[in-house]
Amino acid sequence: MIVFEAIDALLALGWRFLAWLTVLAALATLALLALTTVIWRLCTSLWRRLCGPSWAHGQLRAGRLARATRRSTSKNYREAA
Repeated sequence: MIVFEAIDALLALGWRFLAWLTVLAALATLALLALTTVIWRLCTSLWRRLCGPSWAHGQLRAGRLARATRRSTSKNYREAA
């Protein structure tokens, strides 16, 4: 009888451990996603502050860059205004 109670206790503890493991894995995933989002936003904000898109530096510079981009053969239109 004691053996069956021990097995029953181990099974109950195993399921509880599995439940806790699942909850902790979900929380760790959310924390990692939040950290990644914060770092991505920080890097994007820093990039926009330091060099940023061309329109942030004035219309004249943006116009020059847009004309240069249209004349070039490259397909990189990300900075064109």
